[in-house]
Amino acid sequence: MKSIGISGVPGTGKSQLAKRLSQYLGIEVVELSEFAIRNSYVIAYDDARGSYIIDEDRLSKAIGDMAKRTGPIIVVGHYVEIIPKDVLEVVLVLRRNPIEIIKVLEDRGWSPKKIAENVEAELVGICTANAVEELGEDMVIEVDTTSKNFDDLAKEIIDIIFGDKPAYYGYSIDWTSRLSDEDLQTLLHFIEMHRG
Repeated sequence: MKSIGISGVPGTGKSQLAKRLSQYLGIEVVELSEFAIRNSYVIAYDDARGSYIIDEDRLSKAIGDMAKRTGPIIVVGHYVEIIPKDVLEVVLVLRRNPIEIIKVLEDRGWSPKKIAENVEAELVGICTANAVEELGEDMVIEVDTTSKNFDDLAKEIIDIIFGDKPAYYGYSIDWTSRLSDEDLQTLLHFIEMHRG
């Protein structure tokens, strides 16, 4: 088995799922942003967005080298598509009902502007689009984490990885068709109000 990438906007459960998979599979979890900061793969800090600008080339090489040296790892981050394709078995893009994401990020104390930015990214599936563009549709599996138990989800994903359960690669979640018109209007209004 190669390494597993876990992507998705904040609030989709990346860290929770990675922790469960790590326990079941016995492999290390590497949080991309934390690893980048700790190892000085940061170019600058963007005050306007409240986030670091990462040296993606150096970070990608370091993670690729680490995986080749230590064996499979679980790589977690909303930009996991920067990892070399030959290092990865699969990239799981976690998706979650954007209404739930608002609640999760509000509970974390995030600003309305930052929440709106991430809700919009989830609504349009930006993490899936980025992963598919960089790695190809045959490497990307969307996973709906809405109201799910992460232990059960981890077992389901292990079954997918080892071929005991069929997987649907590429794009499989479209919130515009899954959500009610009322929920969509609520989301669009929230995004518009706080976009800044």
